[in-house]
Amino acid sequence: MGIINFSRKIELVLSFISALLIASQCGSQYLFSAYSTSIAEKLGFTSVQINTIGSSANYGVFLFTPLFGYLVDHCSSRLIPMIASFTLFTGYFCMAMTYQGYFKSKSVILCALYMFLTGLASSSAYLASLSTIVTNFKSYRGIALGAPVALFGSTAFIFSQINSLVFKGDTYHFLLFVAISTGSIIFMGNDNERVPLLPSEQQRKQQRRNEEPDIGGWELFQDLEAITIGSTKLLMAGVGLMYINNVGTIIKTLYLSTHDDDAKEIQKFQNLHVALISISSCLGRISVGLMSDLAKYNYNVGRIWFLLAACWYIFIGQMLVGFIITDLSKLWIGTILIGFGYGNTFGIITTITSEWFGSKRFGIN
Repeated sequence: MGIINFSRKIELVLSFISALLIASQCGSQYLFSAYSTSIAEKLGFTSVQINTIGSSANYGVFLFTPLFGYLVDHCSSRLIPMIASFTLFTGYFCMAMTYQGYFKSKSVILCALYMFLTGLASSSAYLASLSTIVTNFKSYRGIALGAPVALFGSTAFIFSQINSLVFKGDTYHFLLFVAISTGSIIFMGNDNERVPLLPSEQQRKQQRRNEEPDIGGWELFQDLEAITIGSTKLLMAGVGLMYINNVGTIIKTLYLSTHDDDAKEIQKFQNLHVALISISSCLGRISVGLMSDLAKYNYNVGRIWFLLAACWYIFIGQMLVGFIITDLSKLWIGTILIGFGYGNTFGIITTITSEWFGSKRFGIN
């Protein structure tokens, strides 16, 4: 029995590490502002066209989440990330080939399709990693889920720093690097992902004593709490993504208002703010998991209060950027507030969803 328990713990640890590895590569769509202006200038896209391309990745992430959630709940936990790794590679590889001119067509629709594929792949692999952790960890989910959610938010920071230090504005080779890195790491991380890890008899008895809710599918649309949570996430995600996708254009506009056109300097500022968004989002995601666990178990404070705080962070950040900040040197204040609030929102809603509505249909929820 001792050997079996030890083996189960080893599998649990390896599965958790694999889920973290996959999650760390699934937030690359938030990197778009670091190279969006380069693509627009090279391919001759207008501001509306480049925003459409960038938004396509987010459409891929959010519009098909229920479908991928259903597949994650009913298919092998290893199949989804495996397919996602190839799809993610294909999307970024095709974008790189188009940027460099190896693909003759410079169609906005095709470029949007490539980014849409990256969003689909990121969403499906990320849901698979979260579902693995939710199924295997029944207590202190705030902390357990905070780790992959935080790594998801740190993807853009890691790649933006690599772009600044290694590629220095070489968008073609950078996109190739992102394609190879994200595709290969998700493929390798998929090897040890397991769900569910069968519990021992003692654990099964404990689970029966602490039976969790099981609400999902159409039942969510009849549940007031689910509707409230879903509506809040929709609004906060939309407002946050609006800034994340357009911060590159905002920086260029503010820079050109007081300086001559300097592509390298603009690129530095864009990489900086992508990094700030990523870091603050990462900190927001992991801190809200830790703090909400402490507040719930030590002080009996509901997690919903942390969602309210996240809304205020985003609101204040948007007000500063929209009406007060006119100097590029002060834009970081709004960037950090919006990034932190955005991370808080996704971190706390993920935990609330698993606790309020159960883990059985977590993916589709």
